[in-house]
Amino acid sequence: MGALKKEKQAWGLREEAHQASLKLAQEGKEGAEAYAREVEQAYADLLAHLTFHQIQNIGLQEVARASEVKQKKLEEVYAVRGQKLAETEGALAAKVNLLQAEANKLQVGKEFLDKQLASKDSRINELERENQDLTGEMAGVFGEGFKEALVQASCEKPGINVSNCDPTHHVVDGKVVPLELGD
Repeated sequence: MGALKKEKQAWGLREEAHQASLKLAQEGKEGAEAYAREVEQAYADLLAHLTFHQIQNIGLQEVARASEVKQKKLEEVYAVRGQKLAETEGALAAKVNLLQAEANKLQVGKEFLDKQLASKDSRINELERENQDLTGEMAGVFGEGFKEALVQASCEKPGINVSNCDPTHHVVDGKVVPLELGD
């Protein structure tokens, strides 16, 4: 019986060792399962993070494409506006040239008219001097004629008083009276 007992003890020790191994294996399995869960959670978090970045990247790509489309449209609009601006500037330059030519013509015309005006002013001054000379001559002739008329009136009517007679008076019915307009 001693061998059986020893064998039983050996089996007991093996059983204890086996139970310890099983316990260690169980703990290792639980640790491995916990580690696997942590790895799965980390993997799930990583996938969620990667998915978020992919969605964000897709959104950024769409925004970039939309920006490119807007940029192209703006470039087209700016090109059209630039062309219209160039056409408008060309038309304005042509109008400025025409207006400058017209202004030059008007300036030449003004200078010509100024010369004519100066010539006319000179002629007017000359005619005014001639008019003054003729008026002076006429006044002298009129004065001489008036004096002659007074002498003649004195001869025809020796008693008439002609001392207050001047060119603003005249003789009516033998009397000296002031000259009225219309007389």
